[in-house]
Amino acid sequence: MSSRLLPAGLILATVFLHACEESKKKTTAQNAANAATVNTAFERNPPIATSIKVKALKETVNGNNVLLTATFPAGVIRENVHSIVVNDETLTLHDDGNEGDEKAGDGVFSIAINENLDALKEDLIAIQRANLDKLNKREHLFRWSGRSATLNDNLVRESNVRELDFDKGAGINPDLFKLIPDPELRTRSLMITDLGVIEDPDRTFNPCTKKGNPNGVWTFGHLITQMANTPASGISVNTFIQSWLEKWMETQIINADNVPARTNIFNQVILPWLQASNPGAIINTGNWKTFNFDPSLAPFRLLAIVNRLDLRGNSGYKISNAGEGRFVFSVLTANCTLLRFTAILEYGIPKSSCKELHDFAQQWWDLKALVPGTVAYNDALQKITDQFTAAGTSPSKPNGSSLNQLRTNEIALARPWELREFVIGKKGVFEEVTVKQEPALKFNRLSGATLANQQILAKYANDSTAEILAQTYQVPEIEAASGVNFLGGKSHTPAPVHFWDAATSPGPAFITNDTVRHLLSINTCSGCHGGEARTSVGNLIDDPAGVPHSSFLQIAPQPFGTKPTLAAFLTGDPSQADGLFRVTDPAGRPTGSPIQWTFNDLARRAEDLELLLKTECGKSRLAGIVRALSFKPLNFTH
Repeated sequence: MSSRLLPAGLILATVFLHACEESKKKTTAQNAANAATVNTAFERNPPIATSIKVKALKETVNGNNVLLTATFPAGVIRENVHSIVVNDETLTLHDDGNEGDEKAGDGVFSIAINENLDALKEDLIAIQRANLDKLNKREHLFRWSGRSATLNDNLVRESNVRELDFDKGAGINPDLFKLIPDPELRTRSLMITDLGVIEDPDRTFNPCTKKGNPNGVWTFGHLITQMANTPASGISVNTFIQSWLEKWMETQIINADNVPARTNIFNQVILPWLQASNPGAIINTGNWKTFNFDPSLAPFRLLAIVNRLDLRGNSGYKISNAGEGRFVFSVLTANCTLLRFTAILEYGIPKSSCKELHDFAQQWWDLKALVPGTVAYNDALQKITDQFTAAGTSPSKPNGSSLNQLRTNEIALARPWELREFVIGKKGVFEEVTVKQEPALKFNRLSGATLANQQILAKYANDSTAEILAQTYQVPEIEAASGVNFLGGKSHTPAPVHFWDAATSPGPAFITNDTVRHLLSINTCSGCHGGEARTSVGNLIDDPAGVPHSSFLQIAPQPFGTKPTLAAFLTGDPSQADGLFRVTDPAGRPTGSPIQWTFNDLARRAEDLELLLKTECGKSRLAGIVRALSFKPLNFTH
């Protein structure tokens, strides 16, 4: 691990520099055990250890001096061995009485490793010392349940890591590896909105003033051209753009959900773009497809470049999902005013090994030492983004593009605010698909759902209580119990207070668990952009009609020359001592004393990036094992 991880004291690097080199000499039995199959389904939904203990061995096991044991909930692991991948090497924990395991079948899984426990303790003490210093500066450590936070400062103050007794066996709280992250990570490595970046004249373009580079690598036109990948796909960029914009021109049925046309797309976006591309041409709704779009004149303004490595799976089982990198754009009118219309390009990160993932995360982390907008910073950032935006970066996906999906959020074309989702289909052009984790509108009481449909929503939520609380669920296209099409074809956010719920009183249509209702709701597009996270709070622009321009937008567009505004859901509330943004449960649950949900999502992402670099894919086997056995993927769409 590079010593660049932590500038003050090099604490993060110390975790690895002191780690003892693992003995390469293994018995035939060990090699056979290590060849055990890794359950790759656990990448998305891994078993989480309820306790992890580390003990110094009086007698080595196959040359290893430390025994790590882990206990899991009953029935989660059905075999008597459990394999994980650490540093691209398969390791196997035993509950079969072999390789240091004390008793077969007792539910305690064991693995013998080599580790310098004295150095480990020193490293944990150094982390605690650094965290105490940050607490004195009014910075905080949090514990996260999904997106909601509670203060974890007492862990820093009360954990006496100096007294860890590895000779007797010591419990290891995975949070002991957490370091309160540097604030610069949020704006330099996670959510990049600095004007020197989003208006970089070499990489972006202002179609209104014609300043900048019309073919810059961070322009919408360049990115869409890379997605089309005409030399490899044979699909013209024009056909590719048409396949996206035409979806609004006609009503569609997506998973039995009616998605009405929003034909204002023609006057608001299609016509101005084509007129700029074909000066003097007479263009109408009947002939527009006979004209070509000039991608360099795309009426889009870059708002943010976003690191979403936090959306990855558990690398201890497989790396098929290494998270995302995102570009957020606002759409402009013909006279260059901002439309209430954003488009997000969401790319999968094409990394498939621990080393690749670690090196990529390190590049993001290193940005915090540079100044946004400088040549050094922007060059370094482009080296990162080229890895997922360039044509051919994901050869196994359509057109070789790394794009996972393109999402839009707008009210410019019709009311209410509507979110849509598009993917590059097998034919290499855009297809409109379901919005993930959000049922169709007809199942939500707030959208006028019938009692029967509220019962379907409530039954799904109640039957899936364990999975929703563990946040491993996926809203299905077809709801199993009823057999009806369930997942929505679009997402509507009609009001700032919008959220998801069924009946308000106990009965077959009532979601019984308050937290389940909240999680199901905030993980929808409309709930997160509406009442569950109150995105209208903390954003500043009003449109001429008096409707908050920023409502339902996490990243609110601003005119050229001004940074976009971020919702308090992302930034937290600096007026609060703990920096958390509080939202009273919009459904008023529990009745009489509703929960206050707490958010500061960029703080969560910063902690995650620190832990990724410190514990995943590094030199310390022990830290890597602890992380693999404790890291729960988010399984969120946003």
